Amino acid sequence: MNTPESIFVEAWKAGVTLSVDGDRLYFEAPSALSNELLTKLKAHKPELMRFLSCWIDTPYGQAKFWGFLDEKRCGVILRQQPDRVTWMKCSELTVKSSIEDKQAVLQ
Repeated sequence: MNTPESIFVEAWKAGVTLSVDGDRLYFEAPSALSNELLTKLKAHKPELMRFLSCWIDTPYGQAKFWGFLDEKRCGVILRQQPDRVTWMKCSELTVKSSIEDKQAVLQ
């Protein structure tokens, strides 16, 4: 299943850095991206942008994504604790597709 989290992890493993500026998703890579990864990034751009820039739901409350520690753990900045990174299992981090995301995929 291609979730924003799994695509982000795949990109991270490939050495790709993703960032958001306005309505654009940028990436920096040590070498050319595989066609498969590039296709995933394009197909899931709205979800990836929300994952990187918006408040997302976690079992601990709303948070902003901070970064990965390894393949199984990631850090988030919780809304109620903005002064520290909270580590959690990557499997606990979910981004729900919005109506706008679903419409963008159809276009």
